[in-house]
Amino acid sequence: MSTISMELVKKLRDRTQVGMMDCKKALEQTNGDFDQAVEILRKKGAAVAAKRADNVTNHGRIESFINADSTVGVLVESACETDFSANTQAMKDFVVGVAEHIATKNSPSVETLLKESFSKNPAISVQHYLDELVAKICESTKVNRFVRFDVTGHGLINVYIHPGSTVGVMVELATDKAPQPHLEALRTLAKDICMQIAVTNPLCVLSNDLDPKAVEKERALAQEQLQPSGKPAAVIEKIIQGKLEKFYQDACLMNQPFIKNDKITVKQYIADTAKSMGLVVTVKQFKRFAIGR
Repeated sequence: MSTISMELVKKLRDRTQVGMMDCKKALEQTNGDFDQAVEILRKKGAAVAAKRADNVTNHGRIESFINADSTVGVLVESACETDFSANTQAMKDFVVGVAEHIATKNSPSVETLLKESFSKNPAISVQHYLDELVAKICESTKVNRFVRFDVTGHGLINVYIHPGSTVGVMVELATDKAPQPHLEALRTLAKDICMQIAVTNPLCVLSNDLDPKAVEKERALAQEQLQPSGKPAAVIEKIIQGKLEKFYQDACLMNQPFIKNDKITVKQYIADTAKSMGLVVTVKQFKRFAIGR
């Protein structure tokens, strides 16, 4: 058996993020063959993943990637068994790496994503990259879901990841003309909206976007609550309308009081900010991920 240098062990550890002792054992097993040692560690990760596949993964991490001109954005949610593993640097690097990969490859689904050659190291697949992570943290770990936004026309994308990386929001703003002269101000506006969504969890942008079934459900619930009151039908209908207005305010982003100034709505905040830049700005879409929800 050849002597395994610490430099080679460290190189393997840097490549796979697996512990030093496991790297040393893999190199000893392959008589110092680096590539074979990498493959052994990948297989170990795959074996751990198979063994723990049925374990509950209630924890995880949300990360994102936005390209340089803010026209492509990706939000990714991972899942794992413990909060400890979710907060490791290895997990963060993996989820950020996957987000950047999706921005490059435009993966259509998690299943396809895992089969693709990893953009930062085309010699391996994303699944192999995941196997390497599992070999390190020894937990069932998954790419739970992701979403990608691409600006068409004028606009930009920004994200907000809440401290702890358990809630993440991505927003696409559309503008009536090229946003380049006001990119930083628009990024701030988009981030403020992301933070609003992180806190309030709206169902949609505008009241017109609400599912009619959701509105009818709210109406039926209010009707059921008020029916035993004995109030006249006209009074009950007025109260129901008031409850629906409150529902619209809570459920629709534009109707919500702005969290940084509750004297104005989000709609007013966007309009005032856009006017100061000489733009018309609308929220085209948003996505909110929360671990376990």
